[in-house]
Amino acid sequence: MQGIHLKKCSFQLIEEKMTNKPDENQESFAIRNTVISRVVEFLKSGEFSYEDAEGECSIMVGASFETTAVTVFSTLTFLAMFPEYQDAAFVELKDVFPNAGDFEVSNDEIQKLVYLDRVLSESLRLIPAIPLIARETSQEVKLSNGILLPKSLTLCLDIFHTHRNKDSWGPEADKFNPDNFLPENISKIHQYAYIPFNKGKRSCIGMKYAEIAAKVALSKILRNYKLSTSFRTEDFVFIENLSIDFAKKPLLELQRRD
Repeated sequence: MQGIHLKKCSFQLIEEKMTNKPDENQESFAIRNTVISRVVEFLKSGEFSYEDAEGECSIMVGASFETTAVTVFSTLTFLAMFPEYQDAAFVELKDVFPNAGDFEVSNDEIQKLVYLDRVLSESLRLIPAIPLIARETSQEVKLSNGILLPKSLTLCLDIFHTHRNKDSWGPEADKFNPDNFLPENISKIHQYAYIPFNKGKRSCIGMKYAEIAAKVALSKILRNYKLSTSFRTEDFVFIENLSIDFAKKPLLELQRRD
C-alpha cells in the first residue's frame, strides 16, 4: 500500500508539471531547478523514461514527507513520555516565541533553539526514520579490523543498532537523553556512530531541509500544546519498512497552552 501511495503521488506531480507550462518570467530560478522540475525536463528531452522519472519522484516524496513525519511524531512521543525534557523545550520555545498561536518561524529563530536541536538529534538517534540502507562496493575495501570486502559486494548499514551501540553511547544507549548531544559529550562520540542522514559523499542531500522542517513543526506544536501519554519505552516495537514504523502506535493527549 505504501508503494502504491508513493506511485500515485509521483504520477500526480509529474502530470501537473507536464501539463502546466511555467511562466519563466514569474517562476524563480530556484523553483525551476528543484529536483521535480529537473526530472520533468529530462523526461521531456528523452533522457529519462517515464519509469525513471516516477522512480526519482517517488524517492523525493517518500524521503521528504514520510521521514519528516516519522521524525516529528517520534520526537513528540518521547517528549510526552518524558515531561521534564518537554518542559525544558517549552521554556526555550516560550523565550523565542513569547506569543502562542499561529506564528512564523524564521531561520534566525531556529538557530536559537539549541535545546530543541538536542532533543531532535536524540530522537533521530533512537528512532532514525530510515533504519537501514544498502550500498555496493565500487572497489575492494579493507576495514580497520583487517577484513577485505570484495568489489561489487552489497552491504547493509544498520543505522538503528549503530545508534544504540553501547560501546559508543554507553550503558544507557537505549535511554532517551538529549544531554548526549551536549557539545562536551557528542565531541567524544565517533563521527560514524551517529548517521541518521548517512555520512560522507552519499549523505542525504535534503538533510538541512529535513531538520528545518522538523524544527518548524515541533516549534509550532510544542509552543501551543502540552503533550502526555501512557505509552512506555518498553512498549516500542519497531517495523522496518521504507521508513521505520511502529507495530503499536503511541497515542498522545494534547492540552492547549497559553
